[in-house]
Amino acid sequence: MIFITQGHEKAVGLEVFLRSFVLLSKQHQKSITLVCCKDTLIKNLNLLNFSFEISEKLFLFCNSALKIIEFKKDEISESTRSLEIALSKIKKGDILLTLPTSKDQLILEGQNCKGYTEFLRKRFLNENLCMVFRAFNHTTLLITDHIPLSQVPSTVTRELIESKVNTCINYLDKYFNTVDEVIISGLNPHCGENGLLGTEDSVIDDAVKELNKSIKVIGPVSGDTLHFHNNININQLKVYIYHDQGLAPFKNQFKTIGLNITFGLPFIRMSVDHGTAFDLYGRGVADFSGCYYMLKEAIKLDKK
Repeated sequence: MIFITQGHEKAVGLEVFLRSFVLLSKQHQKSITLVCCKDTLIKNLNLLNFSFEISEKLFLFCNSALKIIEFKKDEISESTRSLEIALSKIKKGDILLTLPTSKDQLILEGQNCKGYTEFLRKRFLNENLCMVFRAFNHTTLLITDHIPLSQVPSTVTRELIESKVNTCINYLDKYFNTVDEVIISGLNPHCGENGLLGTEDSVIDDAVKELNKSIKVIGPVSGDTLHFHNNININQLKVYIYHDQGLAPFKNQFKTIGLNITFGLPFIRMSVDHGTAFDLYGRGVADFSGCYYMLKEAIKLDKK
């Protein structure tokens, strides 16, 4: 089963989802359930000029049938409400797809979370959940993600690197492909130039030595050149130490065609590789190719 949470009510998430959903086969549409506020869904259908009918828990539009789990607006943000409902329904082996929201809309135990990954880390009491980005057969793992740059050196340890790399390898093998080679970036420019530019890269050296006992690992490699290490004949895992270091080359290459994936949960969670685009809301012009790619990848996984 594939559960989809609606995200922010004034973002482009529902628009790109609805425009992608109608392109799927009827058989594939049956595997998808949208968790949403009924009024928000109706508003988005009207904004898209999609004529629709409602039959029990089905929305019928554009020769398509969409199953929904609906809720009413209340004091909790729609992003949080839809996510909590989906998590109460989801089972091991299911797939969770989350549509874009803003960071002020995800609230757990009265506190704002900095994104879906952080919400899930707190919800499942697992600080080592992995933030992974994937497009086609290219995979990027971030050792740290939504933390201030000033905290990165003290956060990165040999144990953290080993844990996240091993988790990512195991989940890639389960859902996508076996990893043949891992390439890890350094933290400082030029990996510290043997201490001239910092000594923090020593923990990465230690992690590489340990990981090399079970898989081929190259690194640490200077972060500004790691993306040149492409070998189309093998399945590589590129590992970057912090958020922008890894996502700059990834997004430059793949634009909005990419998946933001969380590994380490009893199920797989994926999202589109773009944000809310509030400025495009209601205009019907948002690029839905990334969402369509996500749905097709989720359907492949659901078949497994």
